[in-house]
Amino acid sequence: MSCLRPVTIRPVPLPILTERLVLRPYVPEDAAELHAVVYGDHEAMRLLGGPRDLAGTRAAVERSIHQQALDGFSFWAVIERESGRLAGEAGLFPLAEDRKEIALGYALGADFWGRGYATEASRAVLGEAFGPLAMQRIVAITRATNFRSRRVLEKLGFTLHGLRHLWGAEQLYFDLGRPDG
Repeated sequence: MSCLRPVTIRPVPLPILTERLVLRPYVPEDAAELHAVVYGDHEAMRLLGGPRDLAGTRAAVERSIHQQALDGFSFWAVIERESGRLAGEAGLFPLAEDRKEIALGYALGADFWGRGYATEASRAVLGEAFGPLAMQRIVAITRATNFRSRRVLEKLGFTLHGLRHLWGAEQLYFDLGRPDG
C-alpha cells in the first residue's frame, strides 16, 4: 500500500490554524530561530541524531521550501499563537528517495514540550494529508527510547509495525490509514 496521492497536486492551503498554533510555510529567515529553538539545541535533538550546525539548519529550511513548491507539502514552521514564537516544526516528508511512503514528522524545542503541541500540530498535518492531499496512508518513525514521540503517535491512532533501519539507526515503524478508507 502506498502513501502516494493522485497525480494532480493540490497544495495544502496555508497557514493552518489550530486552537493554539499556526503552521505556516518556512521562509529563509526562519533558519536562525529554528536553529536556536530546535536544530542547534542538544536536548531537543538528543533523540533526533544530535544537534546540527547553522548551515545544516539552513539547508533543512531550504529543503522544506523546495519540497513545498514541488509537492504541495513539507515541514512547516509551528508558531505558538499566544507568544508568536517559533516552537518547532511539523509536516510531511518522503521517508526514502523512492517516495513510496510519506511520513509524519515533528520536532519541538524543549521549552515547548509537555504542552500537547506535538499532538495538536500532528493532528492538523494529518487532516491535510487525508484531506486536500488525498493520501491513503501515512507512516512515522521514532527511536524506541523516544517515549514522548511514541505516545504522540499512539494518541493519533498509529499502529506499530516493527523496526526499520533508517538514517543510521533502528527506528520503530508506524502507520496510519485514511480514517474513511
